[in-house]
Amino acid sequence: MYRPLALVAALALAALQPACGDAQAPPRPERQVRLELGSPADGTSVRSETVELRGTVQPQSAQVEVLGREVAVDGGSFRAEVPLEPGANLIDVSAGARGRRPAFAATRIVREVRVALPDAVGHDADSAKEELEGLGLSVDVQDAGGFFDPLLPGDPKVCEMRPRAGKQVLPGSDVTLMVARDC
Repeated sequence: MYRPLALVAALALAALQPACGDAQAPPRPERQVRLELGSPADGTSVRSETVELRGTVQPQSAQVEVLGREVAVDGGSFRAEVPLEPGANLIDVSAGARGRRPAFAATRIVREVRVALPDAVGHDADSAKEELEGLGLSVDVQDAGGFFDPLLPGDPKVCEMRPRAGKQVLPGSDVTLMVARDC
């Protein structure tokens, strides 16, 4: 009575086991390339036209691309001189090696381009506003004339400018023009 039950159990186990010639090891998961960006830090602001991007990669034989261009890897370290556009820049980096999954990283670098404020004092108010807006600045025109200013002849001119001429400011900065017919 116990033999048929043991036989059924043995046959069931045999059906689940692969034949000797069919045995395959389970696939090993592919290891990923290790990619780390060192400097400059993500979100850094610079004033230069280029930045040197540095990082490390494992294995040391991995190939690295910065902005789609291959860069040299020496002892697991790499660096690349990257040109920057004014404003925000996204720099993507990829690394790959034979038999491994590739790795990807990105960093954001902001290139600040400052504008030197021209001297608008004494100039026609409308022309001064147009010139400053042409430089990417936000211009606020305020009346600096007294009660009788509207009765005076001529067009309003710039009497005062804040910040003052020559100051270096970022595009989008606020500039206030105090205008009147008689300063």
